[in-house]
Amino acid sequence: MAKNPNIYKFEIIERIITEVDFKTKEEVLDFARKVRDIALDKDISSEIKNAFKNAYKEIDEELTLGNLREIKKIITDNSGK
Repeated sequence: MAKNPNIYKFEIIERIITEVDFKTKEEVLDFARKVRDIALDKDISSEIKNAFKNAYKEIDEELTLGNLREIKKIITDNSGK
């Protein structure tokens, strides 16, 4: 069974947030932009490409620096890091 496209988006956002050690939202956006651009150049399904686009858009337009920090804290607390 295929995943809901939003699941991909949220997984991408989580991975971006945990991969970059950030102090500003711009640092997260810069990394997210690079990841998105690389994904768009790959030979992958349009569903996955759209998930990368939507993840970038959500980080840019919907999430604040405080949201990003809180998500990262939750993820790291749950993973035991």
